[in-house]
Amino acid sequence: MQYSYSLKRREKKGIYHTAFLLVALLFASCSSGEPSEPIARAYEAYLYPEDLEQIVNEGSSPIDSQHLVDAYIDQWQRQQVLLHHAQQNVKLDIVQINKQMEEYKNSLVIYELEQAIIREKLDTVVTEQEISQYYTENETIFLLKRPIFKASYLELEPDAPERANLREWLLSDHPDDRERLQRYAERYSRNFSLSDTSWYYIEELAKKIPIAQIDENNYRNYGQIFNITENNKIYLIILHDSKFKDNRSPLAIERNNIRNLIINRRKIALINKEEQELINKARNQNKIEVYHQ
Repeated sequence: MQYSYSLKRREKKGIYHTAFLLVALLFASCSSGEPSEPIARAYEAYLYPEDLEQIVNEGSSPIDSQHLVDAYIDQWQRQQVLLHHAQQNVKLDIVQINKQMEEYKNSLVIYELEQAIIREKLDTVVTEQEISQYYTENETIFLLKRPIFKASYLELEPDAPERANLREWLLSDHPDDRERLQRYAERYSRNFSLSDTSWYYIEELAKKIPIAQIDENNYRNYGQIFNITENNKIYLIILHDSKFKDNRSPLAIERNNIRNLIINRRKIALINKEEQELINKARNQNKIEVYHQ
């Protein structure tokens, strides 16, 4: 046991020492500006400490630094080996590769321009009127793929008190009864929802209550209390509304989706407008032209 402990200490000390040397070498080479010795090689390619500037942070622990350096060197060498093998064994169209690289670089640069335009000029305020109008004008795209429900429910222990009163409160619209129901739920139920305005997809409800035990023929029995026992828990469930596959999805569920669709449409319109203005400006200043042969 003593030998094993000493060996672990030496190994740990070695890791700290190696990481310290690498980090020190890195920052020394960066500060001096002088050429440094390579830290790894793959065929005729070399890796230098300054190549790790973005890999090792000055505040990193020695062990973390060592892991990052080792992982980077391993990945770099793998890449260099594969590149060497490709260059030696694969017929490469260098002209086409360079063309693709240039196109990719250009796409990245233009993407950054578009993101800058969006950050500076995009209007992200969407009014309720705009959402309602979009919903009305595009009703065919908002069709349900699975059932949804409005429901109230409580999960109770078998010995929960005042069960008779509870059923009366659940079916009542009187403010006093609703207040009693709320206090009861807060005291005796760990899992409840007394709102009858929120829509739930069936799989969302299935995570909260055993809705699968309600027969599909009863899905439209609104206002009925379903008393279900499962896993030594009692569930009181009331369905208030339901919609099924291929019915129109309610606006309440689609509101955020519609907002995102409107903003995305604005993004496209804004980018097209700004790009066309830049092209028109360049054309008016004779910065672009077509030579007819």
